[in-house]
This record gives sequence, structure tokens and C-alpha cells, in this order.
Amino acid sequence: MTALACLRIVIDPDKVVAGGDKLAAMVGKVAGAFLETRWRWPRRHGEIAPYAFLLADPRATRLDSAELVELSAELQLKLFGAEGGGLVSLAALEGDQDAVTRFAAVDPVELRRILLEGGEIEGLAGRISQITPAGVRVVSPPHETTVLQPPPPPGHPRRAAPVLDDNIEANYRAIWFTLNGRVTGNMVSARRKGARTFFSTVDGAAEAPDPDAAADFDLACLGAAPGALIDSQGQMLVPISFSSAVHRDTREHYLDAMEGLPEAARPRLTATVYGVPRAPTFAALSQLKSFLDPYFALIDLQTADPNFQIDTLATEAVSSVTLTLPDVEEGARWAAASRFMANRDAYQRRRIWPAITNVRSRRELEFCIKLRVPFLSGKAICEPLTAPATPHMCGADRLPLHDVAATAEPGRQAEAG
Repeated sequence: MTALACLRIVIDPDKVVAGGDKLAAMVGKVAGAFLETRWRWPRRHGEIAPYAFLLADPRATRLDSAELVELSAELQLKLFGAEGGGLVSLAALEGDQDAVTRFAAVDPVELRRILLEGGEIEGLAGRISQITPAGVRVVSPPHETTVLQPPPPPGHPRRAAPVLDDNIEANYRAIWFTLNGRVTGNMVSARRKGARTFFSTVDGAAEAPDPDAAADFDLACLGAAPGALIDSQGQMLVPISFSSAVHRDTREHYLDAMEGLPEAARPRLTATVYGVPRAPTFAALSQLKSFLDPYFALIDLQTADPNFQIDTLATEAVSSVTLTLPDVEEGARWAAASRFMANRDAYQRRRIWPAITNVRSRRELEFCIKLRVPFLSGKAICEPLTAPATPHMCGADRLPLHDVAATAEPGRQAEAG
């Protein structure tokens, strides 16, 4: 069964009148960008009216409204600033198709009354929740009215604010989504200042850290991520060694660094686990997920084996599997990509995205597009950037991105690329 909901963005009526079409367009842009990066496939979303979005999740019977608390806070900040010159809240109705469609047309004045006073909308069956930066409250039906996610009580332990390490330098490589020609996020690579080598997980085995250097590399990347998340958007991919993550003695060294990742940014964090064998065991994957799930919304497995055994993974065991093309001549690289994508149907059955990295040339880029590889990265996509690339539409003819794309205004980045 697919969970359906209509999400209404509720703003003070005087602000709506004063803002007119410009405010509606701004709300649509902010909410659309949020959903584009957070409401991930196979979930679907779409704007169906000004200040109204349709949300669908084929894997759930009920939506997790708590995921939208951050959207409420983001709209509040971007529309009215930290001082709060206006009030933004979200109203979500979960129900069948007819109820969701009718809820999109409910008069805003009536909707505000329901949120303030409670009660039901006559003839409209469904569960109505109010979502604000403080949490989620069920408004209707009356017998369910309750606070689902209150703010933590005084004295409740919170994760500490991220500590930014000035002794780390980093670069970033954009991830490109071929199905709509969009930059969706960045892979971080980092080192301690003064280190001689800048390792990379997108440029092949020769550039990747050896086992003795893997932990230092991972910890530097984890240390760079909090600062990179502050002024960036889209997914942030952080490399984690498979060997380190599945062995208790080494993974314990990672905990302090992962605790430093900002909790509010968790929906944007992907752990890219590199050095994964052809057929990781169930026990290893269970340990991996238990270790990473509290800190990362998504897990990507990076492997050098084009015959990765996708059929041994459970459905949605991870979000994606990325093949690193081998450091050999072009024909053998293309053959590896073809073997990997020959299992496209198996990936689709498992609801796991396939991806390819270490794409080096225009010819390889075009070949991977013909293979319908969803996500690509490597030198043909992006040169090392000093700041994360902002998510934006970018045609294949404008790749690779260069450092100017990281510093250009968001609206001009496609031209810069």
C-alpha cells in the first residue's frame, strides 16, 4: 500500500497577500529543492497548487512527518529570518487520493482555524498533522490528537554543535545524475595540512588510500564534513573504509568523529563504503548498517568488482552500489561497465541504485550514459573543487565542472560548468 499525503504550507495571511506571486514562487522553490534532495526515490513528490505538494511513499502505510520538521524550519528562516518576522507551519493530510486532492483546495483561512482550534474538516477523512520547527502535532481526528515529536525537555542531552577543524583541507567532486542531468551532491576528500598525498575514492585504485592510511583518510573526511555542510546543499558523500567499519577494534576510533556530524544534516549525509568485496557477508553488512545508520541517511557500497553479487543483498539493504572502473585500457574499462550494468534488473528488484565512478573521458561519459547508469562521478564529471558544487541542472556537454562552478552564483552554475 502506498502512503499518500497533501502537504500545505501555511503562512500568516497578511504575509501571503503582501508577498503575492513572488512569495508563492519563493516558497515553491525552497520546498521543491528540499523535497528534491530529501524525499528520495522511490518516494515521489510534486507541486499541485501554490503552497501545496503531493507526497507519496510506496514502501510505507504512513508517512513519517518528522522528516518535514526541517523543511518547516528552513522555510521559516529563509522567508522571515532568524528573528521570526512571520510564522510558517506545515499542514499534512494523510488519506486516500480523493481526500488528498480535496485537502489541496481547502480555504487557507479554514485550514488555519483547524490548526489553531482543532477539529475536523467536514466530509474529509484523513489524518491531519501540524508540522513546525518545534515538532509534529496530530490535529485530527480528535481521538488521535497528541504531540508526536515534542522538543526535548530542559536538560535533555543534545548532540554537541559540530567542532570545525582548521587543520584539515578538503576538496569536493560532484556527483551527476544522468536521468535528469543534475548535480545532486558531492564526495568529500580531505587530508591533514602538511600531508603529502590527497587520496581519492573517485579516481581509481591508484589514488585510493592503502589499508594503513585508510583510517587517517576517513577521519580527515569526517572532520571536513561539518564545515562543508554549513554553506552547501545536496547530498554530502563521506568515504568510510569497509575494513575499518566491520572490525570492532578500528571502528571505535570513528565514533567521536561521527558524533561531530551535525544531526540536523543527517538527511543529507551518505556514507560511501569503499573497498567492498564482490560478495559481502550478511554479518558484515549487518555490522556495517548498525555502525553507520545512526549518523548517515544513506549507505553506498563502492566495489572494484563488476560482478558484484547484488542478488545476495536484501531489498533496500543499502541505497546504492558504485563500481570503480579499473585502471586499465579503455576497452577493458568499458567491458567492466557493461558487465556491471548487465545486472540492472537485479538492482531494480532490490531497489538499489547502480552507479559508476572513475569515469575519466568524454567517450567514457557518453558510453555510461548509453548504458543508462544513473549516477556518475570521476574526472569526466568534475575536477577537484575547493567548495562543494551546488545542486543544479547541468547538461553532459557542460561537463566536467571546474572550480568556477563551486564559486559561481547558484543560478549561473550551469553556465559555469
